[in-house]
Amino acid sequence: MKIYAAIHISNGRSVNPNDLHYSQNSIITNDPVKLALHWQEQGASMLHLIDLDAASMGYPVNGETIQDIVDTVSIPVQYGGGLRTIKDIDNYLNMGVSRVIIGTQAIQDPRFLKEAASIFGADKILVGIDADRGMAVSNGREKITNFNVITLAKQAELSGIRTVIYTDVVCAKEVRGPHLDDVREFIEKTHMDVIISGGIASLSDIRDIQELNAHGVILGAALYTNKIHLAEAVSTFERGA
Repeated sequence: MKIYAAIHISNGRSVNPNDLHYSQNSIITNDPVKLALHWQEQGASMLHLIDLDAASMGYPVNGETIQDIVDTVSIPVQYGGGLRTIKDIDNYLNMGVSRVIIGTQAIQDPRFLKEAASIFGADKILVGIDADRGMAVSNGREKITNFNVITLAKQAELSGIRTVIYTDVVCAKEVRGPHLDDVREFIEKTHMDVIISGGIASLSDIRDIQELNAHGVILGAALYTNKIHLAEAVSTFERGA
């Protein structure tokens, strides 16, 4: 199972994504590039980068910071945030990002997913589904939609998408462990590689998710609060030491 180290960026800084105001107290570091190198040194085989400003604004904002990270690390990077046009995707893939995550636009325009997968290849396009009690949320997790998350995942699969990131936004705010029943149902009812994010707070949580046959997990807050040490998680679950 793959372990992804997450870096959430706002105004060129790495911040806690659960602080909606991104105040001074939410700043993890003013140097996301140094942080990316740290996670690479700790064994990360891929980074998960999210432009929080882009997610709320509706277009990429922190491109320069993303470019600096891509140019500095030697491991692949997946990126999400504000990608709502084919041109946006093309720009980020040309920047050196290995694959991109489509969220809101996947809900608003299913044809966009099919077009993106056709142009760039299904291995380059992931769908990010943020869930709130079984319903998909969009626009930087600010709007609850009328879409059931499983229905949305099946729709993405029909568009040719092979990998989906499932994030329970309620668990993400609490960081006390995932809702395993919801995770189990989502994995069992979809036929794609599922990456789980949100609320993962211990190695035990990762083990529970692994037993549900998830393709991977994304670690964010648990790393920054030292609830999980990345090197140990990678060694145990990705490398099988």
